[in-house]
Amino acid sequence: MVRGAEIRRLRDLELLIQGIPNYTAPKLELEQYVTDANIVAVAVWDAYMRNDLNNATVLDLGCGTGRFSIAAAIMGAKHVVCVDVDLDAVSIAKAVSGKFELQNVDFVVMDARRVGLRGRYGVVFQNPPFGIWSGKGLDIEFLKTATNYSDTIYTIHKLTTLNYVEEKVREWGCTMNILDKVTIAIPPMYKHHRKRLHKVEVFLARIECKQGHNDLVKLKTPQFKH
Repeated sequence: MVRGAEIRRLRDLELLIQGIPNYTAPKLELEQYVTDANIVAVAVWDAYMRNDLNNATVLDLGCGTGRFSIAAAIMGAKHVVCVDVDLDAVSIAKAVSGKFELQNVDFVVMDARRVGLRGRYGVVFQNPPFGIWSGKGLDIEFLKTATNYSDTIYTIHKLTTLNYVEEKVREWGCTMNILDKVTIAIPPMYKHHRKRLHKVEVFLARIECKQGHNDLVKLKTPQFKH
């Protein structure tokens, strides 16, 4: 079992994340691709260095194979909830969690935009679909959901949408700080992929919201206990 104390550098965390598998049956309509290990490590390491993970509850929206969830659990989160609509992806995340002997990660198979968990979370991590194949504006829907559950959000978006995302965040009474701008290389995963690597420019942001901002972005969701 890996403990956070054994991860002494950002590079150590990145190497651990690289070992979390890709999708075995990726679905184009869900825009599934494994989140780049470096950008996951940068986000989780930043939260760790700010002491945001210590004894914290964490929500991973659209968790895929669990890279954010597992890294956050290892780096000190008290409880992590990994939410994804795809059972195949969640099964991989659950298997990897078992491999690391993590007892503090729960898994929910549900559309991340309509999840109805109770309570608030210390941190939300997410790499939402960019809305290329799954519908325009899906990343903003994910972000609205995230603001319903936490005042601290780490989120990834296409670089071309930076100004739009920043404008939305301001409308909701929140602030956004850019932690990284990178070009991620996606290996060929679908039939329409012709290039050896498909490159996409993205940015990683940390969003902080003021208490009471929920009234601006309130979503009606069913309630159930986790």
